[in-house]
Amino acid sequence: KIMAQSKRLDYPLSLVIFDIDFFKKINDKYGHLAGDKVLKAFASLLMHRMRESDIVVRYGGEEFIAILPETSKKRAFITVESIRKVVEEMKVHIDSIDLIRITMSAGISEYNYEDSLEEWIKRADDALYLAKDRGRNRIEME
Repeated sequence: KIMAQSKRLDYPLSLVIFDIDFFKKINDKYGHLAGDKVLKAFASLLMHRMRESDIVVRYGGEEFIAILPETSKKRAFITVESIRKVVEEMKVHIDSIDLIRITMSAGISEYNYEDSLEEWIKRADDALYLAKDRGRNRIEME
């Protein structure tokens, strides 16, 4: 629906895939309850940093997708970079002693009117993998 509206009204639409870096290591070292705390803290941060008009969903595991209406990929990059900086400084309390610091990587793609949803997501996913290949804790655009 949002893709059709973007095409009809001719406004940009960006998609971001967020990934918590080395999430498996957190689960392995601290356990799944700690991993759940990290996921909840990250999701909460996303919900507070995104606009009301943005759509944010968990995509599976440690990945989240955000769709940003009326937002070019360059504008999405600015938003996501501000989130990345906050995540980098974030500390998640696991218990009274342990704090976990996390980072995130993200891939951004802008909707092309000829794209299927799958193609649009794949371009963002390819950008995410590029961010991971380039060292993580970074954002790449298609």
